[in-house]
Amino acid sequence: MTTLEPGTNLRPSAALNLVAPDNAPATGPRSLPQVVREAVRSVDESTLHPVARLDAGLAFQPKTLLRLLTYCYAREIYGSAEIEDVLRRDTHFRQLCADEFPGARVIRSFRDANREVIRFNLLSVLCLLAEQKVLEGIVTKVNKGHLAEEANRRITMAMFIDSMMLDGD
Repeated sequence: MTTLEPGTNLRPSAALNLVAPDNAPATGPRSLPQVVREAVRSVDESTLHPVARLDAGLAFQPKTLLRLLTYCYAREIYGSAEIEDVLRRDTHFRQLCADEFPGARVIRSFRDANREVIRFNLLSVLCLLAEQKVLEGIVTKVNKGHLAEEANRRITMAMFIDSMMLDGD
C-alpha cells in the first residue's frame, strides 16, 4: 500500500499540533495540520452525527473530532485508546479544550457514526498531501484510486485495532 509519510507515526509522548500557526504562508508547502484544517473547514457540519451533548466542550464537537481523527489516521495512529492517550499527554490540546478530551469510547462512537465523512475527509487530505509531493518533485504522479484504497485501509485498521482491544477487555 502507498503511504505518503512513511515512518512518521506519532508516539504517545509526541505533540499533536492540531492547530497550525495563523501566520502560515498561503502558498508553498503546507503542514499536515494546515491540510487537515483546510479539509475539515470545507465539510458541511450537518453531515456529521454528534456523539456528545450539544453543550459539550470544544473537544467533543463534531468538527473537532473530525479534525482529530483525520489527523491521527493520516499520521497512522489508529487505535482509539492510543488516540486518547496522545490527547491526554498533549498539553496544547488540553489547554485549548480546557482539560477536556474525548475518551476511546467517544472516539469509537464518532468514527462509527461518521465513517463515510471521515473516509472522504481523509481521502481529501491524502490527495492534498500527494499533490504537494508532486509539486515538490518527490513523486511524478498521483493515483487517486490508490489513495482511496489507502483511506479505506486506514479506517479499516482503526476499526480492527479497536475490535482487538475490545476483545481483550
